[in-house]
Amino acid sequence: MNILFLFADQMHRDAMRCMGNADVHTPNLDRLAGEGVLFRNAYSNCPICTPFRINLFTGLYTSQTDTFANAVPIPDACHTLADALNDGGVRTGYVGKWHIGGKGNGPIPEELRGGFNEFVGYQCYNGFYEDVCFYDEDGQERCYDRHRTDVTTDLALSRLEGMADDPFALFVSYQAPHYPVQPAEPYAAMYRDAPIHRRPNCDEIDPYTRTWSPPSPWPPGECPDYLRYGDDLDAYLRLYYAMVTQIDANVGRLLDKLEELGVADETVVVFTADHGDMQGSHGLKNKRLPFEESAGIPLVVRVPGGAQGLVTEALVSGIDFYPTCLDYAGLPPVADLPGTNFAPLTQGDAQILNGPVFSEMDEWKMVRESRWKLVVEGEAYEPTHLYNLGSDPYELENLIDDPTQADRIRALRAEIVDWQAMTARTAV
Repeated sequence: MNILFLFADQMHRDAMRCMGNADVHTPNLDRLAGEGVLFRNAYSNCPICTPFRINLFTGLYTSQTDTFANAVPIPDACHTLADALNDGGVRTGYVGKWHIGGKGNGPIPEELRGGFNEFVGYQCYNGFYEDVCFYDEDGQERCYDRHRTDVTTDLALSRLEGMADDPFALFVSYQAPHYPVQPAEPYAAMYRDAPIHRRPNCDEIDPYTRTWSPPSPWPPGECPDYLRYGDDLDAYLRLYYAMVTQIDANVGRLLDKLEELGVADETVVVFTADHGDMQGSHGLKNKRLPFEESAGIPLVVRVPGGAQGLVTEALVSGIDFYPTCLDYAGLPPVADLPGTNFAPLTQGDAQILNGPVFSEMDEWKMVRESRWKLVVEGEAYEPTHLYNLGSDPYELENLIDDPTQADRIRALRAEIVDWQAMTARTAV
């Protein structure tokens, strides 16, 4: 099978109509879910941009690669997913935001491209209308006067046309809906004055975050983005959902191109994101946090001839994409990777995936097993949060001080300790 792997930036898992969010319009993602599998419990192993990408392309936990910061490179010792696909005779291509080994606009040298042979992208640039520049395999700069999301798809469509006659794996990375939320006007107009229904755990916040790539030149109160949605969470959400709908429309363009090229029945389509967005839940914003809105990611997978219309509570995470993509490509597994191949589930076979899955930043570690989730902090792995996500999906009741949960806390903490010992032994 070919692979078309699409992922957004800072899109939380509930920002799709098929996940029950009536405020957002995602007809193409909903259609993709109806024709494939919708995962309700997918996780980022490290909910921040670069670390997720390194999880994805190395199949390793962030603790194993020690890449907890943005803009760091993939360690030289890693045999990447692109390397493994190349070894198996698959044409590998990448389009869009890279954010590995640097940031900003500028050519991405071959040694930073993770083994992808065909490449057109940029590191990390938070403007969606200005300086929309991409750099190809030869370092040639191409700049455009159209929205970054649409240009990303235009380039992906061109690459698909050039790859479709061979076995291929094309990865397409969107900067949207990452702040500053700047949707194209037709999508913004869809949400103007639309009602917003906030999550039950949401508190009032100022959703504005200044950008660093490029550095925002204005004081917060003078920034044009702040003037559009600063101190107004509902305005932010409308613009965010507009950006999601714009991504959705571009997913539709890519699905149509697979049909036009006659390869839709030979191509697995994956849609996910690197991490979520708190958007006021628990009074917080952005990412880097163990809460569901930050660590949870969307995941929809369509496999030709596979499961259709399946909605699953299976627990999967970013490190699982490496072994799963190799299975889709018909290639043998790579030894000593910690991830789980979830391809059988999407192909219509019975597969039980109850965890554990792990997520982490330097300051905290998290385990999800079955319906339970434990968070620990610090070098002593001090338990700080326990949630029963089966009965409390918005994490409103922290059970960490409930004496009836003491044994469960000890057992889940032991899983985290054992996992961290494993990553220490297998660090690259």
